[in-house]
Amino acid sequence: MTEPMASQATGLLLVGGHALMAVCAACYLAWWVIFFRPGIPKVTGALYSAGVVCIILTAIAGLAGAAMIGVGTARTSVPGVSPSGWWFALGAVALYALLAFVTSRLFGRPITTELLLFVAWAAVELACIITLGSAGGLSQAATIILTILVILAFAGMLITYLLYYQLAPLPSFIDGAIPLAAVGVLSVVLAACFGKFL
Repeated sequence: MTEPMASQATGLLLVGGHALMAVCAACYLAWWVIFFRPGIPKVTGALYSAGVVCIILTAIAGLAGAAMIGVGTARTSVPGVSPSGWWFALGAVALYALLAFVTSRLFGRPITTELLLFVAWAAVELACIITLGSAGGLSQAATIILTILVILAFAGMLITYLLYYQLAPLPSFIDGAIPLAAVGVLSVVLAACFGKFL
């Protein structure tokens, strides 16, 4: 990350990736509001089409954003200094398996896609932050603060995940929206942090 052009290209990947993650969260939240608001009739017509477009954009923006963040993270990695990306990938698989078991067997929570998304999001962001920190792209203080923010957000997501089926319709609707809003806000914060590379 010492060459200006390399730094700028990496900045574009990281900022662009997090901007797409914010778009992903916004579209996911819009889809959630369209289809899951309590007390509304079945969605049809133009609103239904808008909801379908939102979930398609969610998938496209999320996958593209994660890919850009992954490439940007790999470009900042310093051999022998930065942790291997495989540790984050393997850790995510192990954590997902553990949480799927604990939440379903001990808490009786049906396993849904959200758990996989939460774990994958946290793994991508922690890999990005810690790799940049180890390579000198982020100060030690910034690395620690951002790592704590991601961990706290992830912990909050798990709480909402466990509570969802135990709540009344309106609280469960709000509960389901909280992780989406959190990812959107954190994505904007991270995009701003990595904007220094532009």
